[in-house]
Amino acid sequence: MIKLHTLFDLEEDRVRNEIIKRGASRVLVQLPEGLKLAASEIASIIEATGALPIISADPCYGACDLAIDEATAISADLIIHYGHSEVEHFSQRTNTPIIYIEAKAKTCIDFKKIVEDSLRYLEPWESIGLTTTVQHAHLINEAKDILKNAGKKVYIGHEPGLKYPGQVLGCDYRNAKVISNMVEAFLFIGGGLFHAIGLFLSTMKTTIAIDPFEGKIQRVDDYAKRVIKRRWADISEAMRVKKWGIIIGLKTGQFNFETSLKIMKDLKNSGREVILLAMKEITPEALLEFPTIESYVNTACPRVSLYETQKFPKPVLTPKETYVALGKISWEDYLKSGLL
Repeated sequence: MIKLHTLFDLEEDRVRNEIIKRGASRVLVQLPEGLKLAASEIASIIEATGALPIISADPCYGACDLAIDEATAISADLIIHYGHSEVEHFSQRTNTPIIYIEAKAKTCIDFKKIVEDSLRYLEPWESIGLTTTVQHAHLINEAKDILKNAGKKVYIGHEPGLKYPGQVLGCDYRNAKVISNMVEAFLFIGGGLFHAIGLFLSTMKTTIAIDPFEGKIQRVDDYAKRVIKRRWADISEAMRVKKWGIIIGLKTGQFNFETSLKIMKDLKNSGREVILLAMKEITPEALLEFPTIESYVNTACPRVSLYETQKFPKPVLTPKETYVALGKISWEDYLKSGLL
């Protein structure tokens, strides 16, 4: 089995130094799904300092998903959160110190070659927007130089609150949206298609994805358009229903209580019946416990609605989609503004 420290920088020395410097005795570790294979390696590093490592086995979807309640329950005096960069206003919601280990990728393929190969896909367009995840943020300038040397005009956005130029999160594409009017297409650098599809949904611009782990290059437009078709089907179904549930997300960065209350008021004013539901994990099994509810509004992570939509037997709309269903936003304006 491949050791993950050969693929990602787990910052072993920093982990040891932070634990010793802070005198931490009980450490809770959060790992996204792709890094859970490193749990034993990381636990050994922590244990060697004399501290007790405890690995959170729950899913971890991003910096919005901090295990604050879990840390309190086990009296942890330090959280080590892997795979994401810090979002400051989320970190301020806990008294438990949090160390962010971004797990920068150690590229195992010829990065220069894959970017050069992507030029075949980008041939029709002159102006290109560059985006990436935190794992590959250190490679974005190299990619920019390769594209510029090939005659492309290259744009990289950097909005406040996002740590790195060009960085995108699963629910935050401001670095792409701010340059969207200046570019004809986007090149995304990162593993998988999750963020690349989100990039298309947020900008409605052609998106080419390069995977530095596997050396794959893909255009994601067709995948994203299938999501859009499903969104219209769900919105159309929701237009006709009477009984709604509004999901209040209880995860640290997904708690939007005031938004939930406003949508409840607007739904009631339109003659709908509404019930508020608070939950951490939004799953089909959890929603099946409420058979009389005909449609849901998801005020937590929008990617649950957009990316996992086929898992749910009933519509699970984002707030913007709810207002399309109510006739307060047109479908055309919704698409124009971007789904994310």
